Amino acid sequence: MSLNTSLLIALFFVASLTFAQKVAKNEKSHIGRFVHGPTYLSNLTKEEKKEYFETFKDKSLTINQQEEKRLAFAQKHGFADAIKEDQKEKQENNDKVKQERPAVIKDLAAANEELVKIYDNKDQTVKQQQEAVEKLKEKYPHAIPTLYYISRLITGSKVHAKPNKD
Repeated sequence: MSLNTSLLIALFFVASLTFAQKVAKNEKSHIGRFVHGPTYLSNLTKEEKKEYFETFKDKSLTINQQEEKRLAFAQKHGFADAIKEDQKEKQENNDKVKQERPAVIKDLAAANEELVKIYDNKDQTVKQQQEAVEKLKEKYPHAIPTLYYISRLITGSKVHAKPNKD
């Protein structure tokens, strides 16, 4: 596989992750959802919860089979509507990502060139640099966070080094 193809695949993957994170921030929060399980499981016994999660551990089931088994369990325990809503939300998110991801990927190269110019310009103040980056974020709202993420992958840094805001 050529370097260009590898880079394109990596950019596609990173753009997908970044866009999904951005979508998640704009949607209702699911913080702790998978630590304690969804709220609709709160009335189940420990054994029932274990039975519910066993569905996902069975690697021989197709995704459709898992969803059918999950829905059957939910119908038996009275929360089928919540499962249907989860499935609907998941599909809506997937559809949105499929629709908007190509534009983010298309913007990455141009956004990168402009971002590099901003950071390479040493004839500006830190405040001017910050303002230029903020303006660029308005122009490329998904591409800039994606580029920062790529930078962290390349450097191994957990945090993108940004100038302090004053």
